[in-house]
Amino acid sequence: MGIAYLIVKVFYPPTSFSIVPIVSLIESPALGVIQLILLGLIVAFAYPVRTRVAGESLMVVRKLAIIAAVGYLVFSLLPVAFRVPYIQTYIGLVIAADVLNGVLAGVVSSII
Repeated sequence: MGIAYLIVKVFYPPTSFSIVPIVSLIESPALGVIQLILLGLIVAFAYPVRTRVAGESLMVVRKLAIIAAVGYLVFSLLPVAFRVPYIQTYIGLVIAADVLNGVLAGVVSSII
């Protein structure tokens, strides 16, 4: 999402930095839409399988992609939930959100 911000910043300079797609939709709609499109493309990247056998064997990967994308939308709100003046804490919350998203997506995709 940071790369999406840099791309939007090149073409639309008044964009504020945000890696949270839901908040970006409100603060800077252009950035929010680009971030949601990127999440959709990441999920779509897991789907182009042409044979039925390969599609069935990769079903866990497809579930993981969907769960990770939805989890990212939820867990990316973690740094916004805690307002702190220190950049180190913000970066720590971003890392914690990514780790929690990975663990949750892995566990849920293996259970389902």
